[in-house]
Amino acid sequence: NNGSGYAKGIEFFLRDKKTIRGLDYWISYSYLDTERDFLNYPSTLRPTFAARHTASLVVKKFFTSINTGFNFTYSFASGRPYYNFQPDATGKLVVADRGVTPNFNNLGFSANWLTKIDKAFAVVVASVTNVLNQKQVLGYNYTFDGKNKVAIEPPAQQFFFLGVFLSWGVDRRQDAINNNL
Repeated sequence: NNGSGYAKGIEFFLRDKKTIRGLDYWISYSYLDTERDFLNYPSTLRPTFAARHTASLVVKKFFTSINTGFNFTYSFASGRPYYNFQPDATGKLVVADRGVTPNFNNLGFSANWLTKIDKAFAVVVASVTNVLNQKQVLGYNYTFDGKNKVAIEPPAQQFFFLGVFLSWGVDRRQDAINNNL
């Protein structure tokens, strides 16, 4: 293992549960400046997994009158680099194609209803990711000769979940309201 490189950056996190009664929100941001000489990289480059900017905003509100919480999450990541390494006339690997993927944007929504089913405390959860159904490109695969590239996308652009969580014994309603939803 004789790779080398550097990484530097900054992170910011703010969470507030007090300014607006009953509203819990947080904001996070990260900046990353990194380059590495590793794997089959012919020189020091920014890794394909390293987005320079990432940010998220989470907003949660619980309505006690209906025992229901609503949650929104927005995630952003600036485009990640991609490379196509091909041998030159001498057989040395060079970067034949390079670029940056489109920015990643994802808006998620979930609703959580607290209830009882028989003697069990229950949380009914419904959620969806990528509410706006935006196309997400995570990178590119190249043909062997490097002349064609195909976008790497998630198996599904959206994910839907509907579930029921049951707990017997201890009433965990306050834990669910304050911490886990």
